[in-house]
Amino acid sequence: MNAVRYSSIRIHDSPGERRGVLLDAKGRPCRLFLERWSGVGESARHGSVHEARLREFADSIGGAFLELESGEEAFLRLKDRNGLTQGARLIVEIVSERREDKLARAIQATSDPIHMDAWTRWCSSIGLTGDLQEHADEDVVAAAFDEALSSSVTIPGGGRLHIDRTRALTAFDIDTSGRVHKGSAGARALAVNKDAVAEMARQVSLRALGGTLVLDCIGPLNKGANEQLKASAETAFEAYDIPGTKVLRPSPLGLMEASAPWRYAPIEDRLLAKPGETELLDLFRATQREAAANPSALFELMLSKPARTAYLERQKEAKAELARYFGGRVTITESETDKSGIRKR
Repeated sequence: MNAVRYSSIRIHDSPGERRGVLLDAKGRPCRLFLERWSGVGESARHGSVHEARLREFADSIGGAFLELESGEEAFLRLKDRNGLTQGARLIVEIVSERREDKLARAIQATSDPIHMDAWTRWCSSIGLTGDLQEHADEDVVAAAFDEALSSSVTIPGGGRLHIDRTRALTAFDIDTSGRVHKGSAGARALAVNKDAVAEMARQVSLRALGGTLVLDCIGPLNKGANEQLKASAETAFEAYDIPGTKVLRPSPLGLMEASAPWRYAPIEDRLLAKPGETELLDLFRATQREAAANPSALFELMLSKPARTAYLERQKEAKAELARYFGGRVTITESETDKSGIRKR
C-alpha cells in the first residue's frame, strides 16, 4: 500500500546530522526525519520500547511519572495502580514524543526493548518496501524542512493555506488570492475547500502536528457540501497514515474541527529546543555546500556564543565529523558579532 501512497525517500547527511523526507505519490514532502550526533542524547522516539522506573504516582491525573533508562522523564497513563509500586521496574512503549513542556507519554509494553537506530525505526514506521527507494538529495530535503517551518503554503489548484499553531490548537485559514474561479459560488467554494482539506492533512503529517485542528472554510456551504468535506478530510488523513483522527462537519460559522493524536515531536519544537545547536549544524551544512563548490579552499567557521557553546558541548563528536567531511580544511574560531559565519582562509 505504501508503494502506492509514497514515491521515494530523500536524505541528506551532513556533519552531526541526518535529515530525511518522505515524498507522497505526487512527489510532495509529507513526513520528515531528523537525527543529530548519531542519535546521542535524542529523546525517546515514537514506538520505541524502554526499561523504566516508576518514580511517582499521580493519581489525580490518572497516571504515574517514569524515569526512562536514558534519564528522560515520561508519563504513564494508568486507570488504577494495578499492583504497581513506587520504584517498580517496567517495560514501556513511547506513544507520544516529548514536545515543548509536555513529557513523552508511554504505555506498558508487551515485549522487551529492541535496540534499533532512529533511522531504521523511522523507515519501519513507514513500512519501507523494496519499491520505496532512498536517494541523496540535499535540495529536496532543504526545501521540505523550509516548508515545514513556513507560516503559509500553496494550495494545489491555487490559493494559499495559512497555518497558525497556538498552545490550544492549530488554525488553518484559506486565502483564494491567485486562484482561477470557475462554476457557481457553491461549486467554487467546495472545490477550494476540498483542496485545502487535502493540503491540511499533508501539512499535519509533514509538521508532525496533533491535537485540535481548525480549518476556516470559505462559503457558501450547505449540508451536502459539509458531508463531502468531512469525507474528504477523513480520506486525506487516512492516506497520510494518521490514525485515530476524528473529523466534524463544518459548523454554521464554516469552521471544520478535527483532532489527531500527538505521536511525534513537531519539527519546529525540535529545532527551537536547542537553538545554538541548530545554528551550529546549519553552519556545518552551509560549509558543506561551500566546500563542494570550492574543493581546494580552506574555511574558517566563526561561531556565535550560542553556536560555540553547542560546539563545546559536542566537541569530540564535532571534531570527528569535521575531519570526516572536510579533512583539515576547516578551523573553528569565535565570532566577533552575535552571528556565526564562514570565510575562506
